[in-house]
Amino acid sequence: MSIAPVLSAGWLLLAPPVSAFAFSSLVVTVTRRPHLSTPRSLTSSAATNDVNRSIRLMMSSPTASDAAGVASYSTLPTKWRDVLSGGPNDKQQWNRMASNLFPPLAPSSHKGSHGRIAIFGGSEKYTGAPYYAARSALHAGVDLATVFCAEEATVPIKCYSPELMVQGVYSVEELDMLLDEEEGLLNELDRCRQSENLMTTEMNEAELAQTMEKLEHSNEKQHLLIQNELLKKDDEMEALAERLEKMKTLEEDLQNLKERREASVGNIADAITATFPTLHALCIGPGLGRHPLVFSAAEKVILKAIESNLVLVLDADALFMLSLKEYRSVLDKLRNYDRCVMTPNLMEMRRLNAAISSEADDEEEEEGSSPSIKNGLPRGYKNIIVQKGNTDTIKNDCLTMQCEEEGGLKRSGGIGDVLAGTITAFMALDA
Repeated sequence: MSIAPVLSAGWLLLAPPVSAFAFSSLVVTVTRRPHLSTPRSLTSSAATNDVNRSIRLMMSSPTASDAAGVASYSTLPTKWRDVLSGGPNDKQQWNRMASNLFPPLAPSSHKGSHGRIAIFGGSEKYTGAPYYAARSALHAGVDLATVFCAEEATVPIKCYSPELMVQGVYSVEELDMLLDEEEGLLNELDRCRQSENLMTTEMNEAELAQTMEKLEHSNEKQHLLIQNELLKKDDEMEALAERLEKMKTLEEDLQNLKERREASVGNIADAITATFPTLHALCIGPGLGRHPLVFSAAEKVILKAIESNLVLVLDADALFMLSLKEYRSVLDKLRNYDRCVMTPNLMEMRRLNAAISSEADDEEEEEGSSPSIKNGLPRGYKNIIVQKGNTDTIKNDCLTMQCEEEGGLKRSGGIGDVLAGTITAFMALDA
């Protein structure tokens, strides 16, 4: 994985030229600001105007009327070495255009004017990831960053930085108790259903008549044996009735537990979605963990974000969730949502490809055809993909850019979280 040049935009700590080029290329790809203004110092250059026009087209959602303009994408470099091979004037031009992507500071600005973002992540085990993501967003220029996490993670994250607002929206211990209780009830119900005592022991009329006839013509010893047999049958019927009653009670308990579980999931989602009117962008995934009930809450949050037209950045465990079969419907709803950025590494990309390919196979079986797939992504997916790897690839349905720079060879944990937070910041500034 070589993402250091891309990440330099977030840290703003590398040499200015490298940082500026990484910053401009990343932001140009992942944002859609249709109202960019051209720097006064560049308006005299026809070539510069063409590049600015290309950027505007790329940042907006192209329509049929843009067909001629889309061809001007070719004026933009698609690889870092093409940018770096330019002369000093070209580099200064990219620096200036990159500066346009920041909203101007003004005396009338207030807290939050330059971006309010949130991170949904952070579990009992993973407390550093949401911190890195939120802190990177602050470094990239946003004013306010909130972390929604497990209650068990709130104190560590608060201790990492006083600049972050941290809100615990669920307790891992309570969610585990719900799952343990559900598992116990299901196991008990399964034992009742598989018990040999549940076999029907009711006698039909012919068996009853035959038994009564034996009873009338039997001697005293046979009479006692038949009576014992009838009593045994009665005991079995009574045991069966008790077990059926127990099964009914277990099913009622399971239904009540299901309602409590749904309420818990709903409370998590409501605590996060209630802040949507105040947010410019939401990142889901850093340190999220893989708790099934947290995934259920994340599903509700994603669907509500789409409904609210909120910018989404999906990373790490959020991408793992989308690769699961039970969440294919969410992946399908994201297909046409162009305000979503996904940041998969190689393994996460493979999982998503497999999920999408499986979905395509299902459609082929049902309809006799399947969507055209290129590199595992069906044509028509409007999400922005920032694929991390030996060669980093940034792509949407209009343009593909690559970073082949070697970058730092140390692959420390948290680098991807920094990238997710930085992209969230850029998307928030654009929003």
